[in-house]
Amino acid sequence: MCGIWGLCSRDSSLDGGAATRLIRDLFYLAESRGKEAAGIAIATAAGTAVFKRAQAATQMVKTPQYGAYLREALASAAGWVGAIGHSRLVTNGSQFDPQNNQPVTCEELTTVHNGIIVNVDALWQANPDLSRQSEVDTEVLVALARRSRAQGLSAAEAMAHAYGQISGMASTLTLSSDTASLLALSNNGSLYWVRSNNGLTTLFASESLILSRLLVRNAWARARFDASAIEQIAQGDAVAVDMIATTAVPFGFARSDPRPMPSDPPAHARPTSVDVESGRAGRPRSGGGGAALVHPAPTPVDLDAIHALRRCTKCVLPETMPFIAFDADGVCNYCRTYQPETYLGEAALQEWAQAVRRPDGQIDSLVAFSGGRDSSYGLHYLVAELGLKPLAFTYDWGMVTDLARRNQSRMCAQLGTELIIVSADIRKKRRNIRANVAAWLRRPNLGLVPLFMAGDKQYFWYANQTAKNYGLKDILLASNPFEKTHFKAGFCGVRPAQLNRGSQGEALEHLALGSVAKMATYYAKEYLANPGYLNRSLVDTAGATASYYAIPHNYWRLFSYIPWNEAEVDRTLLGIYDWETSPEADSTWRIGDGTAPWYNYIYYRVCGFTENDSMRSNQIREGQITREYALAAIDRDNAPRYDSMAWYFDAIELDMWDAVRVVDRLERRY
Repeated sequence: MCGIWGLCSRDSSLDGGAATRLIRDLFYLAESRGKEAAGIAIATAAGTAVFKRAQAATQMVKTPQYGAYLREALASAAGWVGAIGHSRLVTNGSQFDPQNNQPVTCEELTTVHNGIIVNVDALWQANPDLSRQSEVDTEVLVALARRSRAQGLSAAEAMAHAYGQISGMASTLTLSSDTASLLALSNNGSLYWVRSNNGLTTLFASESLILSRLLVRNAWARARFDASAIEQIAQGDAVAVDMIATTAVPFGFARSDPRPMPSDPPAHARPTSVDVESGRAGRPRSGGGGAALVHPAPTPVDLDAIHALRRCTKCVLPETMPFIAFDADGVCNYCRTYQPETYLGEAALQEWAQAVRRPDGQIDSLVAFSGGRDSSYGLHYLVAELGLKPLAFTYDWGMVTDLARRNQSRMCAQLGTELIIVSADIRKKRRNIRANVAAWLRRPNLGLVPLFMAGDKQYFWYANQTAKNYGLKDILLASNPFEKTHFKAGFCGVRPAQLNRGSQGEALEHLALGSVAKMATYYAKEYLANPGYLNRSLVDTAGATASYYAIPHNYWRLFSYIPWNEAEVDRTLLGIYDWETSPEADSTWRIGDGTAPWYNYIYYRVCGFTENDSMRSNQIREGQITREYALAAIDRDNAPRYDSMAWYFDAIELDMWDAVRVVDRLERRY
């Protein structure tokens, strides 16, 4: 899920100054995929030196320590140089432990990795002879390859053998210091390469856009490369570069691939040295996994009072739902005014896919892929059922859980789908969330709960921008039509359009202009009443509002053509992709969103319902489930998820139990 890049060259014109600028530009362009740590390894005739820090690459390259490292490493180049770099989006292991950052070294092999190895713990258990030094999953891949090298395999064969044992998405660049070679492998296509016109320099990067922009931005590269020569290292493909001879040999590492794996280049007798410059110390942060939280006994949820709520006799919405009204038969106005979903049909779906599908098998569309269940099913359907080749996109704003990332890794590896990650400045985003949660706790208000999620709404802007960058006109969205949660705006006094007879309701992301104005007025008054909201997040919130309500959302929506069916979605994800679920939840919904357990806890404690009640009610109206099933499901799924909430509060650095006590003391609406 990170940004990686590589270069190897024996072009004499790539002197210290040109190399410094080329490496800087590669770091800058790759940083959009990860800003929590950065690192570099440089291989020359004198050995391999590594430098890494727990900070964004754009900050790291400005430090005196990095400058000294780079000058010393490049000064030892005698006719050739190789380098690999990494911009980290943290998953396994805190970035404040230097061993968890990349590059990762195991004797003569030094590797940077984009992706997640989802069977990392099982691999360590199955190979007790290997010594684990860190939490980062990349280490097991390098350790497996190093053992195969010791058993006589070439570097290419060793990496291929290691890939054969892992599960999950992986694209890697590896420097083999004893043979002066660079190996590039990918099992999902998230890796690109280009050779200079004179054949003396080879560049690698996680995205084609990184390389194409580099060839515009960097004068040295612009004069020596042709952007039309950029190639993808597709699923199961690899490239081995002899950094001294500058030969590049493509090969495949799948067992069925007929291309032979290259043997090692002639050994170059030279010492191997590794100089690791670690990052600053800091407070370790949770990665969203590990042992269950040990916590004090919380105030019990008053289930008897929740069960005593008056609920619609057709759906399960309770009397605490904003703007709800019951008729003489006990049926709510949400049911009476509900407009059943209509579908364009599978024939129209196939016709659309035929028009989008490219005959040359190249990328034809962009699919929004959060790692949640519906976007995961959407990716499956587009690739496996419709035969499309989408580019998957996700925006990581700091609340995407490691579980969601692991599921992204599983699916992209199995489907061979390239994944574009746009990473926010996660530390900054989490500071913004912390400021708003702290302000809310001083003056709790149900209408302002959505402010906690404002930071993720730029998802839509970046989706539009990514499609534009890659020249793709079709953006695919597999959002669940039953997830409409108009009660969130309802707590601001905004009446859902659905309740107006004859109205077709509002789109999943949009409100009518008048409703937006009313909600903005409500927020403005609350901001004035609670100056804690007048914090550094204001600009971010304004951008989020524009992304959600103002910019075009001209998306193709899977569930406008075919019905959304929960059983089919779960059966596909769990049965075909071994999709991971949360130990705290039986449902597959909202388990990849780090914010949901907290805001649903608030709604449940104060009002006796959550998003689950709203979605289940829509399923009842569509005839998908019975009311009896829905009542049992909301009892199960509304239960507080304290371990997941602990991950959230650890991430934003607030005390969870202080926050829980504030909510538990609020006046109930039941």
